[in-house]
Amino acid sequence: MSNHPLVSVIITTYNSEKFIPQTLQSVLNQTYNNLEIIVVDDQSSDRTQELVRSFILDDDRIKLITVNHAGRPSVTRNTGVDNSTGSFIAFLDGDDIWTADKIERQIKYLLNDPECALVYSMSITFGDVNFFSPHFEVLPLLANAAKTKFDLIKKGNSITCSSVLCRRDAFYNAGKFDEDPELKVEDYDLWIRIGDFGTYGFIPRVHVYYRIHSAQFSSGWETKIKRILYLAKKRNLDLAGYNFYRNRGLFFLLIRNSIQLLHYLAAGLGSLWDKIKDALIKGI
Repeated sequence: MSNHPLVSVIITTYNSEKFIPQTLQSVLNQTYNNLEIIVVDDQSSDRTQELVRSFILDDDRIKLITVNHAGRPSVTRNTGVDNSTGSFIAFLDGDDIWTADKIERQIKYLLNDPECALVYSMSITFGDVNFFSPHFEVLPLLANAAKTKFDLIKKGNSITCSSVLCRRDAFYNAGKFDEDPELKVEDYDLWIRIGDFGTYGFIPRVHVYYRIHSAQFSSGWETKIKRILYLAKKRNLDLAGYNFYRNRGLFFLLIRNSIQLLHYLAAGLGSLWDKIKDALIKGI
């Protein structure tokens, strides 16, 4: 199985009954099949666990783990990885969605580059968001994509958690997610530490749809700044701040969102070209 290693998909959920069926289906639709799917539920009070169990009846690759409510993604993600066996780890929040070729293209990237510890792709927001919303976002813009630890520190976090596929040994060598309850940017913190064990790979294609909805944890822009400052102080890092062009009036918002949209369209054209090339190769 050296060319098709096992990938552990870690899905974290909390009261995700409205979204978990679509999230799970996006994993089951992957063109790469050698997966184990571990759903770690943070003691939901809705039908999340019931719905996951209905999927387990049809696919034995899925496993459900329930933890005492922690309210911290770091706890549920670490629990999932600790109960997994794959050589590669993918993270997916219980309300996000993958494109069907996400894992296939990322595993090829990692297998072709042994120096790469982590590969990620672009994401776009959807759900309770539109072009005129400050939450409309394509991440990262091409110029901001990090390839090294230095890039990630100086440019800010360009890596959406649900877009990541990383090597298991890099995850553990970096010390897993920090479960400090005051650290609210635990994913950014881990990506920085993983940078000590290899490079970051970036695929300029949208492989993740990041859902915006009223039930998810949210925070104001000032709170986001405080979280970055907390991480900077904890790790003694000079981290990039936020520009917040989206909050400087309608003119700046429209310019910003137009740039975001253009990147999404460019990535879409790239994905179309990838499919054409794949079809041509298969036809030869």
